Amino acid sequence: MTAMTTEGKVKTFEETFKSPFERDTQAGALQVLEAIRAEHPASSGWVEETAYVEQLPNGKWRAVRKHAKYA
Repeated sequence: MTAMTTEGKVKTFEETFKSPFERDTQAGALQVLEAIRAEHPASSGWVEETAYVEQLPNGKWRAVRKHAKYA
């Protein structure tokens, strides 16, 4: 098995993060997604693979982001 690389850096971590913070509106969940992005910036080696907000069965919204860390 070979390590995943990008721009000469090796992937050290990967996850699909589902925010535990549910919001009443889609706009609120988008704000949470922006906060997640701010905490995991490209300048620190984070690469966003996918990101979106989803409506839950209870009618609330949450942010989801699949990202990886490269070093």
